[in-house]
Amino acid sequence: MRIFLFLCSALSLLLAAHRFYLAEHTGQHKGGLFFLLIGIQLLIAAALIGGHREERASKPPTATEKEDRKETDQSAVNASEERGEKS
Repeated sequence: MRIFLFLCSALSLLLAAHRFYLAEHTGQHKGGLFFLLIGIQLLIAAALIGGHREERASKPPTATEKEDRKETDQSAVNASEERGEKS
């Protein structure tokens, strides 16, 4: 996803540069500004997604997450025991 956003950003920035080149003599830069802003937004989104994934990958599970997992495992065991007693 991050690579796709980077590619779309690069394409948008190239289109913006082309639009600015074409509009150099006329002074109508709306199309170029549009593609420039879209490219910047896609670039920022790709960077944020990449940073978020790296943060999640390098971050070890915290103690509270481990406790939550133990509690859900324990509740699942209790539920299965109750079903076994009812049968």
